[in-house]
Amino acid sequence: MTRRWYYGWNLVAVLAVTETLSYGILIYAFSVYVVPLEQAFGWSRATINGAVTAAQLVAGLLAWPVGILLDRYGARWLMTAGAIWGAVWLALWGFVTEPWQHIVVWVMLGISMATTLYEPAFVIVAQWFDRKRSTALTVLTFVAGFAIIIATPTTTWLIERYSWNVTTWIYAGVMLVVVAPLLAWWVRKSPADVGAVVDGAHGPTTAPVRPVPLHAVREAMHDRGFWLLGGAFLASTCALVVVLQTFVPLLIDRGLSATDAAWYAAAAGVLALPSRLLFTPLGAYVSRYTLATALCVMQGLALVVLMLFPGGWGIWGCVVLFGLSFGAITPVRAALFADRYGVAIYGALSGILALVLTVARAVMPVLVETIRTNTGDYVAIYLWVGMLSAFGSLGIAFVPALRQRGHVRTE
Repeated sequence: MTRRWYYGWNLVAVLAVTETLSYGILIYAFSVYVVPLEQAFGWSRATINGAVTAAQLVAGLLAWPVGILLDRYGARWLMTAGAIWGAVWLALWGFVTEPWQHIVVWVMLGISMATTLYEPAFVIVAQWFDRKRSTALTVLTFVAGFAIIIATPTTTWLIERYSWNVTTWIYAGVMLVVVAPLLAWWVRKSPADVGAVVDGAHGPTTAPVRPVPLHAVREAMHDRGFWLLGGAFLASTCALVVVLQTFVPLLIDRGLSATDAAWYAAAAGVLALPSRLLFTPLGAYVSRYTLATALCVMQGLALVVLMLFPGGWGIWGCVVLFGLSFGAITPVRAALFADRYGVAIYGALSGILALVLTVARAVMPVLVETIRTNTGDYVAIYLWVGMLSAFGSLGIAFVPALRQRGHVRTE
């Protein structure tokens, strides 16, 4: 008898496309806009990046309620609405002429970030896969890894050929015409909705719908391992935000053309692809705690290398270390939390973690540009954040020793 094709792989394919487009448009493209907006309006980079700070803050504050909604009702209509909402505000972004308008637009786009990026996508993967979770995460994040490769040079080309305004309108169209319909048509809450079971294995096709076990969430919150992991990933996220927001402007400040700077950023994205193929499946054979520690340390060192080594050596050292680590940290983190705490409360805990990480995403863009204004360059912030990330991430290694402290793993 021919085995029935598992619908979960359709979801992985659709999410791979929508995450690639959403991340490219809402996250990776922004650094390319910094210099054009500075030239067009004379705004400071702190003001320009302050809009992203506001967006990340909103996304983080919404992470907890969004996680609860995902656990209870699924991601289909929430993600679809988020894509449409993003399209509306991207279109409006092309009409801004004042700093406050720019910030308001990105505050609204923070809602779209909370409902369309990896957090809800990973909830879907956790709900549809168990034994094959690492494979599903590898496929999803490998394809989505093309986001930075595509978005940075594409945005540069569109802005140079047309303008920053037209580019935002094009991206609004992509969110409305491509991302939203794909999510609305394909996403389902659980395998039972299509007469299947987790991983597509043979078995009963129905499962009771259970409310979020809030007692398990509270118990997980009392697990010291959760906060050690959260602190380590907070430090790692600081390094991630610094590079994503300032790498292209930094290289332009060093005398490179906008095109060359964009291609260096894209090179880091290229290296992220084999990293995901290597490190994410490796988590099935090697401790994910060890992998996460190594990856976060590499990410921190990338910033230090860029500052300590001159010219191409520093740039390529940063690109290699950052690309290899950046590519695998997110899926390893998702698998680690799903393995440690289970699926039923994954959305809620993911929302709490996202709120913690918002501290970095909200503060770092403005902090970086404030320090640059006062010191004249990025050296101090890169060295400080790089070392904080490298040493802070070592806390992950202590988490396995806390495994017997009484946390609940809820399936």
